[in-house]
Amino acid sequence: MRPPSVTPGPDETLDRLNARLRILQRRRGHRATSDDVLLAWAALEARPRARRQLDLGTGKGTVALLLLDRLPQLSSVGVEALPQSHDLALRNAALNELAERFEPRLGDLRDPAVLADAGPFDLVCGAPPFMPLGSGVLPRDPQRAAGRFELRGGVGDYAAVAARHLAPGGAAVLLMDGRGEGRLRAAVAAAGLSLRRWVRVVPRPGAPAVYCIGVAEATDGPCADVTLAMRGAEGDAWSPAYAVARAALALD
Repeated sequence: MRPPSVTPGPDETLDRLNARLRILQRRRGHRATSDDVLLAWAALEARPRARRQLDLGTGKGTVALLLLDRLPQLSSVGVEALPQSHDLALRNAALNELAERFEPRLGDLRDPAVLADAGPFDLVCGAPPFMPLGSGVLPRDPQRAAGRFELRGGVGDYAAVAARHLAPGGAAVLLMDGRGEGRLRAAVAAAGLSLRRWVRVVPRPGAPAVYCIGVAEATDGPCADVTLAMRGAEGDAWSPAYAVARAALALD
């Protein structure tokens, strides 16, 4: 099999992801951003000893790459329905010499056959698209459209797949936009999981949430509520808490 190309194409850029990782991404496509950082950080906090991760909607592999870099014992299986993004995930795994630990699979996560042979995972991550079809203007770019709109399922499907593949004692970590709090809570409950940690991410103290992150398990227990401000009150620097999160992923 011909090895994946690690040279950026005409519409691609090669960028720094953290202190050690580089990432190929489309110049005008769905690019690595703060939601990837926050999801990877929350997953790292939830299961620092995880050995097997399932990355739902892996895209170009950003979250899986960050976790593999920080957890040397970890292996990851990613599921991605868009061939364009799946190709980037394969190439990014090769670029960062992580192909032996990261297996991006092409397929719809709602199709049981995609993960039929995968077994259980002690960490499942995902950032579902947050906009139902008809709730806005669909971007012309397929990658941007898939990242925002529920073209192949939404948060309920992500939670159901996570529950189905979660190992005993494992954790599912799901991120939604700040307006999707009720939908994420309902999806977790419908999947038979229990929220054990809830993180509201705000741009600065007192502002509305831009993201919400749920850490769920199969067993019941108390839920810790956390608010993470990304910047200080003045908005001109990272908050101490977010600086610690970034440092945990070797971003600075």
